[in-house]
Amino acid sequence: MPADNMFPGLALSGCTPDQLPINPTSPDKLMSAASTTTTAAAFEEELAAAFSRAPQLPPEWAEKAANELNEKPETVQETISSLRSMVIAETNLRVRTDDAFLLRFLRARKFNCAKAFHMLQRYYVMKLRCPELFKVPLPSEKQHILEMQAQNMLEDRDGSGRRVYIFRVEKCDAANVSIEDIFRTNVLALEHIVQEPETQIAGLIVVVDMNGFGFQHAKFLSPYYARRTVEVIQETFPLRFKGFHVINQPFYFDAVFAVLKPFLKDKIRRRIYLHGRDLNALHAFISPEILPAEYGGKKPSFDNRTWRLSLLANEDKFIELETYGYKVRELPQDATK
Repeated sequence: MPADNMFPGLALSGCTPDQLPINPTSPDKLMSAASTTTTAAAFEEELAAAFSRAPQLPPEWAEKAANELNEKPETVQETISSLRSMVIAETNLRVRTDDAFLLRFLRARKFNCAKAFHMLQRYYVMKLRCPELFKVPLPSEKQHILEMQAQNMLEDRDGSGRRVYIFRVEKCDAANVSIEDIFRTNVLALEHIVQEPETQIAGLIVVVDMNGFGFQHAKFLSPYYARRTVEVIQETFPLRFKGFHVINQPFYFDAVFAVLKPFLKDKIRRRIYLHGRDLNALHAFISPEILPAEYGGKKPSFDNRTWRLSLLANEDKFIELETYGYKVRELPQDATK
């Protein structure tokens, strides 16, 4: 199935199907095509991948991956090779083909190779289609937003090994910061954390603190951005989203939440929890041992400096991210706006 037809509305405006060089072949045909590929470029990619094996997981993480994601030691390399064949056969797509990169998509789809490939396609088509949201910014370019202290990835994992990301609405200066800026810094946070094999396996929990939510923030929940957020969570980004905990939401939040519901799958809907101001309810899911003091936790007050410096220290990796993607020719100038 062509990547631009995988879910409604994905096709780039202004483009006919033949202008989007995304192979409309099935995974089986892609694998067959890849097996007969003899170009120097494909050979070089295979050779490079052979010398780029992902590091071995510690025993406890390997067991978790096997039990939860069907990541069996005896079939891991075979499955990675199958996905690599599909990617190499997609001749208009330039991406990394090393084990570490391909594993993030396989883990996100519990080692279903066809589903992992479809997710990889969606991931790069979305970057092409909506660069204003999905082009990953450099941390240095968004440092002023990061310094607002609205976002933070906690240093400690929860009891299930999951990362915890906190977003504070009241710290977003909606008058001077665009929704695109906020969206892209959140994508930046995801791109940073998905590099961790442990997070690929255990997943991520998101806490949204809606204290201070006002009329000026309503634009953050428009149907357009709500749908893009849901697409990232459900279809596009290679990460396991294990829970969304909303706290301090206003009384009218149910009406706001109704904007999201039509786009949510049952699995994701069941992972959304509305706690209001009941921090004990939050603690039933996330231990106070790892939470900042503001949330009844035993850690110091909210401060994203450590995480912010980590983003800045990895700037080269974010530059590299934007060198990959679909190679589109004869695309009208306004097609990606």
